[in-house]
Amino acid sequence: MSELLSLIRAGRKPVIGMVQLGALPGSSRYRGAGIDDILVPALAEAQILAENGVDVLMVQNLGDVPTDLHATKAQVAWMTRVSSEVRQAFGKPVGLNLLENDAEAMFAVASAAGADFVRIKIFVGAMLTPFGVESAQAFAAIRARTSWNADHVAIFADVHDRTGMSLVPGTFEDDLDYAVRLGTADGLVLTGKTYAQTHDYIAIARRRVGQVPILVGGSVTAENVAEVNAVADGTIVSSSLKGTGTAFGSFDPAKVRSFMAAAQEAKA
Repeated sequence: MSELLSLIRAGRKPVIGMVQLGALPGSSRYRGAGIDDILVPALAEAQILAENGVDVLMVQNLGDVPTDLHATKAQVAWMTRVSSEVRQAFGKPVGLNLLENDAEAMFAVASAAGADFVRIKIFVGAMLTPFGVESAQAFAAIRARTSWNADHVAIFADVHDRTGMSLVPGTFEDDLDYAVRLGTADGLVLTGKTYAQTHDYIAIARRRVGQVPILVGGSVTAENVAEVNAVADGTIVSSSLKGTGTAFGSFDPAKVRSFMAAAQEAKA
C-alpha cells in the first residue's frame, strides 16, 4: 500500500514538500545542463525538507514551464534518476508530478523509481490551462498502473485545479464523483483560486465523496495550517517555505522550521 495513504489513514496529517527541478532535456527552457546540475540541487532541497521533519517529498519539473502535452523520453529518464536518488537518500515516501499532465509518463517514472504516488492535475473532464486545452488522464493512468503492476502507487487527482478553467458542462460535484467513483482515484487534491474557495471545495467534497483522502494543494502557511488540518487530510507546500515566497527559488530553512513547528503543534 502507498505510504502516503497509510499516513493519512493513521490521522498523521502529512506535510508534503515539493522538490522542484530545473529545466530537463526536451523542455522549453533546457540549455544543455548535465544531470548533476539537476540532481545536486534537488538533493540539497530534499535534505532541507527531510532534516526539518517534512513527512513526504514530491518531485516536480517546475523548471520545464511552459510545458507541452507530453513528456519527452529524456524528461522521463531524468525524472526517474532524480526521484530514485531522492527516495534512497532520505528514506521518505516520494511522489511525483509532471506538469505535462502525462499520466503514462508519470507511471513509467513511478514504477521504475519506486515512487509512492503520483499527482495528476487533469484526471477527469477537460481544462483550459495557460498552455492550452488538457484533457482527462484517468484512462491512461489506470491502464499504466494495471499494466505495470504498480498498484502500490496511489493516484491523487486534482479536481478543477486553480491554474485552469473547466471546459465540461458538468459541475464541480459531478467531477468529484467521476474522479472517485469512475476514475477510482485514491485521493483528491483541492485548491481553489482563493483560500476561501479551497475551504468551499473541501466542504462540497466531504458531502459528495465522503472520507476520500483530501490534500490541499496550495496557499497553506504556518499561520493557517492548523485550520487546514481541521478539514483536510494533509498539505502540499512549496511557496510558503521559499525565500522568494513563490514556487521558484530555494527553500529558506527558517521558514521550513517555522512551518513544521506550526504543523506539529496543529497535529498535537
